[in-house]
Amino acid sequence: MPLPAADLARLLRNRPELAAVPSAEALERLLAAPELAVPALLALDADCHLVSQALQILGGEAGRAALAELLHDPGDRLGETIETLAAWGLVTLDGGGDGGTVRSPHPQGLWANPFGLGRPLRELTAEDLKSLVKGLGGRPKGRKSEVLAQAAEIVRDGRAVRSRAAALPREAVALLESMADGQPVFQHAVWYGTVDADHPVTRLAEAGFVVRDGWEYEMPMEVALALRGDGWKPELTGQPDVPSVELTGPADGLAAALAAVDQVEALIELTGTQPIAELKAGGVGARELKRVAKALDVPEQAVVLWLDLAFGTDLIASEAGERLAGTTLADEWLGLDPASRWQALVESWLAMPQAATFRVTGCCEEHMTPQAPPYQFESGAGEIRRAALRVLRTLSPGRGSSPEGLLPAVGWRTRAVKEFAPAAAEFVTAALREGELLGMVQEGALTELGRAHLDGAGVAGRFPTPTHTVTLQNDLTAIVSGVPAPQLTAFLNGCADLESRDRASVWRFSHKSVRRALDAGTTADGLLDELARVAAKAVPQPLRYLVTDVARRHGAVRVTSAASVVTAEDPALITELCGTRALRKLALRAIAPTVALSALPPDETLQLLRQGGHAPVAVAPDGTIKAEPPQRRRLPVEPDPAWDATAILQGGEPGTPAEALSVASVTGEPIVIVWQRREHYMEDIELTRGTVSGYCHDCGAEHTFQRARIKEAHLP
Repeated sequence: MPLPAADLARLLRNRPELAAVPSAEALERLLAAPELAVPALLALDADCHLVSQALQILGGEAGRAALAELLHDPGDRLGETIETLAAWGLVTLDGGGDGGTVRSPHPQGLWANPFGLGRPLRELTAEDLKSLVKGLGGRPKGRKSEVLAQAAEIVRDGRAVRSRAAALPREAVALLESMADGQPVFQHAVWYGTVDADHPVTRLAEAGFVVRDGWEYEMPMEVALALRGDGWKPELTGQPDVPSVELTGPADGLAAALAAVDQVEALIELTGTQPIAELKAGGVGARELKRVAKALDVPEQAVVLWLDLAFGTDLIASEAGERLAGTTLADEWLGLDPASRWQALVESWLAMPQAATFRVTGCCEEHMTPQAPPYQFESGAGEIRRAALRVLRTLSPGRGSSPEGLLPAVGWRTRAVKEFAPAAAEFVTAALREGELLGMVQEGALTELGRAHLDGAGVAGRFPTPTHTVTLQNDLTAIVSGVPAPQLTAFLNGCADLESRDRASVWRFSHKSVRRALDAGTTADGLLDELARVAAKAVPQPLRYLVTDVARRHGAVRVTSAASVVTAEDPALITELCGTRALRKLALRAIAPTVALSALPPDETLQLLRQGGHAPVAVAPDGTIKAEPPQRRRLPVEPDPAWDATAILQGGEPGTPAEALSVASVTGEPIVIVWQRREHYMEDIELTRGTVSGYCHDCGAEHTFQRARIKEAHLP
């Protein structure tokens, strides 16, 4: 049964990996895939895990009343937990109230040993049941059904079972308690059919507490429940209490958010003119990080975060594994309003698997070596970051906590705390530290901006309205109060140099900056007209003098191609250039009163002349002045296709190539693509707006195909 549009949108927000699915039928099949469901389930809290296990024990389908009977729920959390599982596509709901039915799309279940229990008695063989009954003091007889009834009757008397367990040797009791408390399967190698009669697990098997299957010994579910005690039930606990303190006042987070946007913008502009070098082993080394931190005037930890976020948002990319440069998507991002730019960075941060400021895998002591940014790698930091933010959402506005205070509650919300125990505390600390740099967190509490974003509320209204006017001063500065509009920023960057950015941004005009604008093709009159258009008041006279003075000198020297040729209207200027020692690399040689030849190409000649304080211009082959727009490196990148809930609801034809490609991209399954009458068995495919990329086993190479031209594709 197709999901309603609102439920589908909620599902795709929680599980964006399903966004590429083209039809409701394909989505239903993928929701039933255990390999996709397990990571989603493990990202949820401990109560969700308990309800999922309870449903599996009840056969994958049960009423709410049956689930309530199996679980201890003092906080009345069952309903909320079931709704959470449904929002993640891990259960479906039929009907409402206590009579509603909860179904799992995974009939075999997702847990190897739900509640740490082994198989139920009904799944054991007749021989295993006889061995168990005999060991527990009974006399097995009859068929399997009769022996099963005998075994069930014996273990129903929990007091008698525990009494027999207490009489075992001390080592056997220790192993028994371990298996009963959550590790129901024990492996013990037995060679050539021999039996180690003195081993504790052998004693347990002889006493009927475990059954043997080769090297594995398993404690049946009913035996473990008898040992745990009468009335034992898994308890829905809810999030542990978080110690918190009242902060001095509410923090809106806006200043940090705007600073984050500005610093990422500065990083992008830096990569456009000075690409960031990568190590041969990959990533940015310590020396290069120091250079970038100095250029941006920010701490190195902030540089690492901005690199990770810009890379994760495709604002920068690696060029041949040698350097990081800006991408074509960066220009689109720079054209957005500050709120949209900030949200893109935050979404990248939330989805990032590693901790930018503590870049270790963290699963064990051997994997605590930091890795160079900005490449992503799997670790528990992403799960812990998202869990920490969910915990902060439960605190009252204006109350904050410490990493130590948050850790128990974070551990309840994600198993990653146990699985990545060596680094878990540092991952929580990194989440708070990075959240502060982004304006999401301050003093261990969510800011107003951070809470609004996590709640799904609009944040655009919390950002100041972009300013479209500038105040021009007599001291050749330009001041923009508040947040300058992207178009105003681009204009001022083209003709002035940014000096500071805080609550007001300050640019300064100079001979060099005005010349830069004229080099890009702007005329003096055009520049003054644009300044008059954006200025809050009249253009000051000193700025007019500066522009006209630079324009008067601009183009006095001209460079065209030959080897190259330098021309000037004033013969004295040619004489001066040929005699200047600073220009000796050009080896200028006058061949006419207004013409000299240079030994270097036009680009290098222009550069050296400008370094010498002149204002030359390049000349096109037709004799006209050639504009020189700022050179910024931009690597081509296609944005990921956006998901469309309406398209999924309308569905598509099952079995089509588009559906097969989407399923393979989500699940990672291999796929056969027919291209130019040849089959390509491919894995790890990635979909972009117009292409399909992946590794072809038939060709032993990476392939990229145009999606529109793939007429046949199917899962093997």
